[in-house]
Amino acid sequence: MGFASNAVPAKARAMFATHVTAAEYETLCGARSLPELLSKLEKNKHYAPALERAHRDISPAQAEELLRISIFDRLSLLSRYEISGKKDFYKYYIIKNDIVQLLRIIRLLLCGHLQDYLAVLPPFYEKLTQLDLYALASAGSFGDILRILNGTPYRRVLEPFSQMLGGADVYLQIETALNHYLSDYLAETLRRDRYDKKQTSEVLCLYFDARFITSVYRLKKIGGAGETAARGYLVGDYTAFTKPQAEALCGARDEKDFMRALSVTVYGDALRGLDYGDTEKIMEDHLCRRLVKGFRFYTDPAAIVMCYMLLAENEVKNIIRIIEGIRYGVEPEQIRKSLTGIS
Repeated sequence: MGFASNAVPAKARAMFATHVTAAEYETLCGARSLPELLSKLEKNKHYAPALERAHRDISPAQAEELLRISIFDRLSLLSRYEISGKKDFYKYYIIKNDIVQLLRIIRLLLCGHLQDYLAVLPPFYEKLTQLDLYALASAGSFGDILRILNGTPYRRVLEPFSQMLGGADVYLQIETALNHYLSDYLAETLRRDRYDKKQTSEVLCLYFDARFITSVYRLKKIGGAGETAARGYLVGDYTAFTKPQAEALCGARDEKDFMRALSVTVYGDALRGLDYGDTEKIMEDHLCRRLVKGFRFYTDPAAIVMCYMLLAENEVKNIIRIIEGIRYGVEPEQIRKSLTGIS
């Protein structure tokens, strides 16, 4: 291994040593206001840089956006080693956040609330993204969005939807198209460079399958997922499902039928004996346990970074749940029960 190959796992593991612990989550859940929560969170070095940009009177939505941005402060530290010289790999996370931002903008546009969008760019992200978020925040129509996206690959992905905006499931179709672009980029990057295919594939199968399960379960539960929409969440290159299993899951009539189909897959044991309402939380817990195990024992820098970044994203998701709980007056114990991946 070269210097970068050794440095990336060492740096990621050193950073993971200062993740939010179970005891710290207890303290955060006990905060009575957003300023109190942010003051407690500033003591963690991973969140301090992002929160230092904040005013004390920021809104919950602004705080949540700053927390998501904190992910890039961590990525910036890891990318200095260029991940074994594989310069394209970390760009996956730039594209991933580009898609998060585009979906948020499009969702607000479809709802008529684009004025609620907050553009916050950390220096690391601003240098690498192809998006002009400030221009997108002022867009008045889908046509404006396409015009602003000229010269980026996102225009090609989104252009077919310009005449479909009145469709009931157009947002789901847009989300599916953008996520497939993301997974295609990652697949091509991994094919081109000399990664440990077994380790990276394990992480990706786990992540994409967990996202498929939680997303499609939620849609089946509310009766909003036909077979075509469900299939859009499946990433064929990275799944542990056999073709018949995938067909059964996508074609499930409702959440109970979906869970029966899921019970015979490799994820069945993780969910066995649980109430249907526990599915999303249990899958997130299962995902985090597997990621922690891989993070500790994998040797490939790319696989280790993927594990670390997914665990960091889950940590941010937990903190956002705490913010929402405080915002709506939820009791600390109930907030704590909603958190996932806490060892």
